[in-house]
Amino acid sequence: LRILTILSWNVNGFNRKRSEVLHHLSLLKADVVFLQETHVGPDRIYSTGSIKIQDLEGDYMAAFTVFKGSSRGVAVLFKKNLGCGGFNVNCDEKGRFIIILCQIWGHDFVFINMYNSNDEKIKLKDFTQISTHIPHSAYLVVGGDFNTVMDADLDKTSNLRNRSHTKSFDALRCFLENFSLLDVWRCLYPEVKSFTYFDRKGQSRLDYFFLQSHNLTSVTASKAKTTIPTAMIFNIV
Repeated sequence: LRILTILSWNVNGFNRKRSEVLHHLSLLKADVVFLQETHVGPDRIYSTGSIKIQDLEGDYMAAFTVFKGSSRGVAVLFKKNLGCGGFNVNCDEKGRFIIILCQIWGHDFVFINMYNSNDEKIKLKDFTQISTHIPHSAYLVVGGDFNTVMDADLDKTSNLRNRSHTKSFDALRCFLENFSLLDVWRCLYPEVKSFTYFDRKGQSRLDYFFLQSHNLTSVTASKAKTTIPTAMIFNIV
């Protein structure tokens, strides 16, 4: 039995706090990490809309979307000792999501990391076309910062109604149904209130991991708090 620890974290700028982020991830013993709002912009090698794959100092290698140095951008980090193989990476040219197919410990994985920015929402219905590329035996792991709440009573403290959130949730709900995905944390803790974001209006749970129902038995723990990245701990047989 092997344990895979997966984290999701909106870092709001990776490069300026790079050493702090990597140090924190090593303390948390994270194997796979979804980062949002990395703010990795183009340079003389990587153009806007491209994918930047690089070794990071310490234990990780990473695939970044290249968009702007001031907004958006996502990345997935992998511990080098996982020995990931069969890498296939696709991304959104606007820096809102990245899709990675790979093998870890002999199992197929599809990782989809999203940052559903408020200024330009992802068209989640467009993802239906990738379903044909997902091996039936694969673990499909979808996570990130979705900028919407799943349950208005449990996932936020503010009573303010927000029409854009309602529209975003409807799109997300259809996406989850199409891929038979479930909210991991809520499945483990049906009535608990815990939040991943706060501002002057209140607190909200906007960061999630989603898994297909037949893979939920592999999850041994999940966490969702503003003080730490959103986490999921997987058992792999």
